Amino acid sequence: MNTSNALFTTPFDHNTDFIDLADNCERFCEALVEETDPARKMALCGRLATSLALLRPMLLEPVPEYLQGRLTVDVFPDHAPVFTTESDQLNRYCEEIAQLLISGALAPESARVMSDLLFELTRYFADLLKAPRWLRTEAGVALLG
Repeated sequence: MNTSNALFTTPFDHNTDFIDLADNCERFCEALVEETDPARKMALCGRLATSLALLRPMLLEPVPEYLQGRLTVDVFPDHAPVFTTESDQLNRYCEEIAQLLISGALAPESARVMSDLLFELTRYFADLLKAPRWLRTEAGVALLG
């Protein structure tokens, strides 16, 4: 696929609000998955990394007043964002991160971050695998969910 040039020219900086930066991250990731050209993939990764770096200091700050309206609804949403992935894919994520850590190719700070990610993903994976799947009822056993 040939990614839209707009992704490479869309301006953003430290003044861009966190909602727009989050939108950028989504667009960069979507394009990255589809892109086949190595140079364009690298450029998308760079733009994603820059957006994420700009977002980091904003995450612990209060939501600016001018953005509160965009995050306010009149009706409770039907769903909230959750991390959902199939167990086989989650297993692959954990395996790949473990192999990356074993390789010793990461800088110490990156290895620490990847270890933290592996810890969180593995804990989620284990909880997912050990979660109840059936419920005993007076009528018998019913599948949950």
